[in-house]
Amino acid sequence: MAKKKNDSLTYMQLPLPQGQKAYKLTKVNWSGLNKRQTMDTGVLSMENNISTDETPYLIPSQKRLVYKSGYTNPISIFGFDNFLLVVYRSGTQIKIDYIKSNGTTYTGTLKSSGATSADEYQRCIVKFNVYDTPTDPVSGEFVKKLLIFPDKKSMDFEINSNFTPADMDVGINQVPDLKYATVHLSRLFGVDDDRVYASGFNDYTNWNLDTTQEYNVNNAWVSPAQANTKANSSFTGITTFMNHVICFKENFMHEIYNNKNPFRLQDIFAEGCIDNRSIQDVDGRLIFTDRDNVKVYTGANPRIIGYNLNVGEFYNAVSGTDNRKYYLYCETDKSAHNLFVYDTLIDQWAEESIDFEVLGFAHNQNGMYLLGKDGNVYRVDSGNYNQSWRLETDFFTGKTIDIKHIKKIQLLAQIPNGSDLDIYVLYDDEQWSLNSHRVYSGSGGGQVPIRIVPRQTASYGFKLHIRGHGYVKLYGLEVFVTNGGDLYV
Repeated sequence: MAKKKNDSLTYMQLPLPQGQKAYKLTKVNWSGLNKRQTMDTGVLSMENNISTDETPYLIPSQKRLVYKSGYTNPISIFGFDNFLLVVYRSGTQIKIDYIKSNGTTYTGTLKSSGATSADEYQRCIVKFNVYDTPTDPVSGEFVKKLLIFPDKKSMDFEINSNFTPADMDVGINQVPDLKYATVHLSRLFGVDDDRVYASGFNDYTNWNLDTTQEYNVNNAWVSPAQANTKANSSFTGITTFMNHVICFKENFMHEIYNNKNPFRLQDIFAEGCIDNRSIQDVDGRLIFTDRDNVKVYTGANPRIIGYNLNVGEFYNAVSGTDNRKYYLYCETDKSAHNLFVYDTLIDQWAEESIDFEVLGFAHNQNGMYLLGKDGNVYRVDSGNYNQSWRLETDFFTGKTIDIKHIKKIQLLAQIPNGSDLDIYVLYDDEQWSLNSHRVYSGSGGGQVPIRIVPRQTASYGFKLHIRGHGYVKLYGLEVFVTNGGDLYV
């Protein structure tokens, strides 16, 4: 005999309103940034001072701290071993500071008089190891030098007093007017606007070329760039990658082949970069920024990785790397100042706040630095989290515009003493404000399970706005939702 249906309620049980269906949206980890597709993607649609360091958990980025200040007219920054080099204009002089890890600073003069703002163009500094006895491979030693372009100056790699960089033009050996340079195969390779150059073997001052009467594999080499529709512009950069020298124009890439003179310049791809400072070798990936996007080159056709940033045009691009992340400061059609960070370990972007122009990044044995137009050198990986941060999830509709009701939000977070966390729910097309619906506010307490039952809600979609101050780690997130019913207004 069939059992009689029991329509009575049991303690701690609630019926679902007619027409509603229960389900749970589970977000077990935190994905990167996607500013282009902001609905039902499972990633974050907005970030400010967020880091991917502890993915799949979410933490804030470290606060930039001033490492050295007082540069009225800063120009460039470079990092080597345990020291930094900062190029700047002081009055009518162009100077360079050699800053050791203990803070000791020695100063050199690139231009002793007559310097104006017209001399504040970007510098390129590379390390060149000169073998002091080429004919004796056993007892000879390498002498480390730093070469500065386009000034055509050289200086010792190890400095222990104030210094004056030496002229590289010696006698009849005139160094070309290189804008950008790189070192490969014990030669200095460089570009001006229209040509590619290679110095003599093991000698950055040797620019003797082959003649019709004399040829030597150790001689210098020069070649004009092949002109075609895409490559008919000035060079914008040069680098060494995968045992080859890569030369960039704004819309083209050339590669230099052979391991001795004569070299050969080969067209490879109709892709380029807008600034030499945007080019970085990050853990075996060559990343650069062109006018339209951020791209990565690994030997095949360059691949777009900046699509999720939702940038229509890059006006300026300056980058750095710690060999895991690609730090990109850029000025775009969307915003005057942007700082994006691409994590090559997980192929995700993050975004940090910035309100000044970045002139360059530098990395050495001590960490990551940047030089601001505001005259400060900042330590990027400071270990300090004493700053505000915020994020927004994507807009959740469940791929339907049915009315939704949030029943419960659960979140596991680590909130150390001195830190705080606020959670808001934004409904439909609502933008965050101080009057938005805050469903949680907490500070301190260590690892905290957060359970939220919002006031009665009804919307076709929603997103979470989360903000805080100090170090907070967010673990898995669960949102319990029901669908159905009608919204009467």
